[in-house]
Amino acid sequence: MTASLDSTALSSERSGAPAGAGGSAGAGRGRFLALDGLRGIAALVVLVHHALLLNPSISSLYVKGGSAPEPGTVLWWLTYSPLKLTNAGHEAVTVFFVLSGFVLALPVLRGGFDWVSYFPRRMVRLGLPVVGAVAFAAFLIAVVPRPAVERFSPWVEERTAKELDWHLVLNALNLFNGSYKLDNPLWSIQWEMIFSVTLPVFVVLALAVRRWWPLGLVAALAGVWVGAETGTAALEYLPVFLIGVLLAAKLDVLERAAAAINRARWAPFAWTGLLVTGCVLLVLRWELGAFGSIAEFAPLLKVVVVVGAALLVFCCLGSRGAAGPLGSRPVQYLARISFSLYLVHVPVIVALRFALPELPAHWIMALGIPLSLLVGTVFYRIVEAPSHRASGWVGRRASALTASLGRNQG
Repeated sequence: MTASLDSTALSSERSGAPAGAGGSAGAGRGRFLALDGLRGIAALVVLVHHALLLNPSISSLYVKGGSAPEPGTVLWWLTYSPLKLTNAGHEAVTVFFVLSGFVLALPVLRGGFDWVSYFPRRMVRLGLPVVGAVAFAAFLIAVVPRPAVERFSPWVEERTAKELDWHLVLNALNLFNGSYKLDNPLWSIQWEMIFSVTLPVFVVLALAVRRWWPLGLVAALAGVWVGAETGTAALEYLPVFLIGVLLAAKLDVLERAAAAINRARWAPFAWTGLLVTGCVLLVLRWELGAFGSIAEFAPLLKVVVVVGAALLVFCCLGSRGAAGPLGSRPVQYLARISFSLYLVHVPVIVALRFALPELPAHWIMALGIPLSLLVGTVFYRIVEAPSHRASGWVGRRASALTASLGRNQG
């Protein structure tokens, strides 16, 4: 999860954003602020999701396919009611992937894109924070003992590292085919990296189906379904990025549709309806799960999640009202630290669980969420922000070196 989680690309887009649906440059800046805000909210949702996995019954449902929480309990409402939106972690990552596809492809599609600068810049932009996060996770494992505790949740016991294994550290640094028990969220950064490297292929695909873009969307969604049905991760996740790229390729169509809605008297009702529909689709598989097993329809419902994520991105791009709440200072603060928060929150809450083994899970959750926000802020200042500057320098040097070699050969 980055541009998605990576604010660099989104910030650059805002600086050169075209007129928005309302027809003004201010509206253009506002809609990209809204995308920033969406990313920040999604990062907070992932944090709440992992904090809830400290609870054994919630964890058992995710990790082992265990029984659902008792109807009427707080955990049941958090899982099978609209409150699931507050902790729909996997669905939030889907939003990140759509955002990444949109944000990284948009400057390419506008022309004059510096590919020589892009590749080293992107590798540094993603790689340096990941190295910092892995080092931080390894440090916490070294200083906080992690004995086996049966009353801890299955997620803590089975999905997180218990001792400092340097092979595990090296695997965590492998963003193409690694093992991520050291810092669980790195699984999604793997797909971000693969997409980043293959961005030219995605752009070519989007341009190839530009005239028949609805068919392209259908084909991408079909790929998600096949991937979910067959257990092929590449097919399940990479087409989600393609959805974002296709949205960027047809931004003019989205703008015209949004402008038509905004001109109507019923615009607030239309945008509210679209927003609610997107949210419902995003967590529909959980709402249906309240009535019984959905295993037979699980692959199709994963496609529905992607549709919901794309609809939320459209609402942020087109709605005049989205920039207000999503552009507020608290939400933009979340957006700014979202990548850092995503990278460090699991090591923080897991270390806290082992450091305070006698505390109930809900107290660890209550402590872990604000502590993760604090650590994410510090990590942003000392690791991520410098990585922004380093990636820019590397990109400029790569472009200058290539230009110099071209002149010498000429």
